[in-house]
Amino acid sequence: MGSVLVTEHSINGWPASKDQAAINVALFTIPGTARSVRLCADAAPILLWIAHKFHRAVANLNMPPLAVWGYNYRPALQGNGKLSDHASGTAIDLRSDQFPVGTEHMTLKQRLAVRRILKRCDGLIIWGGDYQSAASKDQMHFAIAPGVTPAQIKAWRIRRRVDTNGRPIP
Repeated sequence: MGSVLVTEHSINGWPASKDQAAINVALFTIPGTARSVRLCADAAPILLWIAHKFHRAVANLNMPPLAVWGYNYRPALQGNGKLSDHASGTAIDLRSDQFPVGTEHMTLKQRLAVRRILKRCDGLIIWGGDYQSAASKDQMHFAIAPGVTPAQIKAWRIRRRVDTNGRPIP
């Protein structure tokens, strides 16, 4: 079987494709949960680490079903004609049932917990809760920031002592 040439990219610049194998998308289990999610393997360590921390400090990810999303080949919700970061497997939505797009349902305590998580991501992640338009607020959404490379994520993982599945290394 020949290799697939990827010519599309998501908003953050990462390769996007309907062919998950072409962009190294795999199924991962979020540490500390029974929840699985499809992500680009190069982006997975930091996104899984965020999900684990989110589960512990913001909202339980084990309930209800279908409230965690990763890879999804689709256009961006902003309607700008670009592909969503989900189309490259470099974004994760956490508790879509509790924090739907266009709402701000997080408590102050939850927002502060997200800020603590993001601070440890060293600028590699964008959070939909920071989107300027009230209609596009997306508190469930975390994505690799534009311009961030797999090498930067690997360096973050080594510096923060996180394994390739988002688990802390003792």
